[in-house]
Amino acid sequence: MNMLTVLKLVPLTPNLKSKLAACFTAIFVCSAMAGVERPNILLIYTDDQRPDAFGALGNPDIQTPNMDRMIREGFVFNRAYIQGSMTPATCLPSRAMLMSGKSLFRAPLQLESGVLMPQVYQGAGYRTFATGKWHNGIDAFQRCFQEAEAVFFGGAARSHVQVPVQRMVDGLMVPYDAGDTFSTVLFADAAITFLQRPSTLKQPFFCYIPFTAPHSPVTPPGKWATMYEPSGITLPLNHAALRPELAESGTDVIARGGRGGRRREHSSIPEAKRAYARYYGLVTHLDHHIGRVLDALEQSGLAEKTIVLLATDHGMAMGSHGKNGKHNAYEHTSRVQIIVSGAGIPKGTSDALVYLHDIYPTLCRLSGLEVPDSVEGSSLEGIIHGQEDKVRDYLFTAYMDDQRTLRDERWKLFDRPREKRVALYDLANDPHELNDVSERNENKARLRHLQSELIKAQAHYGDTPERTALLMRSRGGRPSVAGRRRPGNGSGSAMVNRSDLARRLTEKILSSTSTDASLTVSQFQEVWVQLHAGWLGNAPSARRQGLVQGFAQLMGEEIHPPSNLGGRRRGRGRERIMGAHVLMARAFIHASDADGDRDITGAELSAAVTQWSTDVDSNGNGTCTHAEVKAWVVSLLEATPASRGGRFR
Repeated sequence: MNMLTVLKLVPLTPNLKSKLAACFTAIFVCSAMAGVERPNILLIYTDDQRPDAFGALGNPDIQTPNMDRMIREGFVFNRAYIQGSMTPATCLPSRAMLMSGKSLFRAPLQLESGVLMPQVYQGAGYRTFATGKWHNGIDAFQRCFQEAEAVFFGGAARSHVQVPVQRMVDGLMVPYDAGDTFSTVLFADAAITFLQRPSTLKQPFFCYIPFTAPHSPVTPPGKWATMYEPSGITLPLNHAALRPELAESGTDVIARGGRGGRRREHSSIPEAKRAYARYYGLVTHLDHHIGRVLDALEQSGLAEKTIVLLATDHGMAMGSHGKNGKHNAYEHTSRVQIIVSGAGIPKGTSDALVYLHDIYPTLCRLSGLEVPDSVEGSSLEGIIHGQEDKVRDYLFTAYMDDQRTLRDERWKLFDRPREKRVALYDLANDPHELNDVSERNENKARLRHLQSELIKAQAHYGDTPERTALLMRSRGGRPSVAGRRRPGNGSGSAMVNRSDLARRLTEKILSSTSTDASLTVSQFQEVWVQLHAGWLGNAPSARRQGLVQGFAQLMGEEIHPPSNLGGRRRGRGRERIMGAHVLMARAFIHASDADGDRDITGAELSAAVTQWSTDVDSNGNGTCTHAEVKAWVVSLLEATPASRGGRFR
């Protein structure tokens, strides 16, 4: 007699009937799994690792012996991509897409809906464990994992030591002091402890290790800080120090704000090589500790029963095309690495066009688990086992509201809709995107075809102006170090009239120049460069407190002592300071903070003001009138997420 017959014949209350159905379901799942040995899953995710920062993938300058071991023994996807980002904190949507299996415009940034990947494994009887960076909400994390140690609920820590972490105790996350242990060591140690635990041998596991390296700050410890000689580094062919003409005017690397607003044309080759030497040191340090985790897996006797998947969350520009961050659609930033090895995985490579959010259905299928209907990604199991060559003909990426790309097996269309210009790259012969061939007559038909396919892709993935605007306005509720939203201005926050604030700030900007009516675009940019230089002082970046003080001075407002404001803020003990200058600082941070750490560097400021000047000069005549600047400030304030307890009028 089956469950349905029982439920029909026996008179039960709805509540009891629901409970009985759940019991029968559990019995069914256990019976189905009886005698079936499912593979363990070890999922390693690195942060801000360029796709070329692997020795075995053609970079002779970097040493990554442990990741190279996975590459040599496993299956490598040569054309894997993040679908993009609608926020400068690209780590956030990357992880949302990975865990939800959904595409960019549908993945919930806080993972508040849908069936998440670890939940599928929990339902199949797996023990789920995580350590490292979780950027998508504490509630979602607690639904996903049964065990956790050394978890960082944030986007970007200010240091790789003294990282604010938490562990799971009785199903709840509890903060603790990890001391001066370097983040990479901290997370590797936690994973190794889990793998060596006797209870780990008793049931299959899903172990997730999202490292924070080599994310900034690029401060490799000990011997790794000096292991690479800068003079021996070969810069990427598209680096702005080698090819300054590739960089757009005013971008991250080409135009940097310094003290007093003085600028230099581009970073020098020696400076760029020093940056790469430090970065490679941090990657090699990461590789060393990934090796420790792989060794622990071997020593536990579980390696032959475990699928190990290594992926990067997105790339990093690091001077390529004059960019410094990770929110652009060039190959060095949008391309990632996906490497699968271990139980039942053959050696091989594929040139199929794949996304990060294909990982979810792929691991499910490799584990013999059903893929939830909500998952949009495509399983790559057939490619891995040689049953199919590809899962899609075109690959679409999107960054903010100004970059859209579509590529096939050879050609890449790079569309800049706000600037009404396109580029076409022949990736087979120009993988570094050095030459735009869109103007060549022989490419006109190809260009039109790709533009038509781009429109279809946008419709398929839900890329509409309304959805883009919505996602750009929301940072997904960036968690604080304790995993909660940062406190707002409190119940005592002043009600600030947005229009009045915009008018006053516009007057201050205009009064800082020799003109009374309008600014040139370059003058508008220079105002912000000079302001930022003053906020920096001797620090490498302008922090929130300095920005608040700076805007208070600019607006001529008084900052009250903390004793008049109800004490100190929770979490970090920072002073609670109210007023228009706080709201303006929040808007400034939201609009310029590329990596989500709330510290604004010269590179971030330079990239931001370039975009701002385009926004302000709405008619493209090269000048910014009083009305245009005011309208832009209003839009800046409107785009800033509201804080709890305080709001604009």
